[in-house]
Amino acid sequence: MSQTFIDQLTFFAEIIPLTYVALFHVINPIGSGVLFYNLTSRATSKERRSLAKHVALNTSIMLVIILMAGIYLLKLFGITVPIIKMCGGLVILAMGWRSLQQDDDVNDSDKKMQLTNVHTNDVYKNKQFYPFTFPFTVGPGTISVALTISAESLVHRGNNANSLLQFAGAVTAVILIAFTIYVCYGSADMVMNRLSLHMRKVIMKIFSFILLCIGGQILFGGVEDFVKYILKSIAQQ
Repeated sequence: MSQTFIDQLTFFAEIIPLTYVALFHVINPIGSGVLFYNLTSRATSKERRSLAKHVALNTSIMLVIILMAGIYLLKLFGITVPIIKMCGGLVILAMGWRSLQQDDDVNDSDKKMQLTNVHTNDVYKNKQFYPFTFPFTVGPGTISVALTISAESLVHRGNNANSLLQFAGAVTAVILIAFTIYVCYGSADMVMNRLSLHMRKVIMKIFSFILLCIGGQILFGGVEDFVKYILKSIAQQ
């Protein structure tokens, strides 16, 4: 093997764990899996696994598109990252609030009447992309990381081989994170069903509050970035 090939292979291998860890940190599939179970409490295990599969697939497609053209899409529509954070934070904030306020009594007869399996399945199918893929799984933080990775590839634009290797490594990491999401989301009920009803209620409320806080944190971060952007623009005038 030539030294150039070994260097390129090493470069490719380094990109995968770096991208995977960065995405894992912002997506947090383990914690999100418990929240996912809470938000899909009316679904059967089969429906939840099917939904998890579609969310993982949508996530991988969305992240690959962002990696390929994220920076250019934002420039095309004149959208800044702080605005994405603010709007996404508001949506997640609303999801957390609704989840926190929902009735605790999961055995209530009115809820049993709620839906047939077909109706439930249809409801969750309509939510595969919004809100379960975006912004619940791929939120502003994830988009920011993906945009950063996309922008980083511009550094290697003069070197086509490195640019291609960086993209290939990032896509490989995206596939791995999508598989992780499927496992964590699809098996969340197996973990939760081992807990008592009281413990499930407590954990769901705690994670609903965490979801609410995550939305607030993202919104605050967006506002902070927006203020910095405005101040920077004023200073440059």
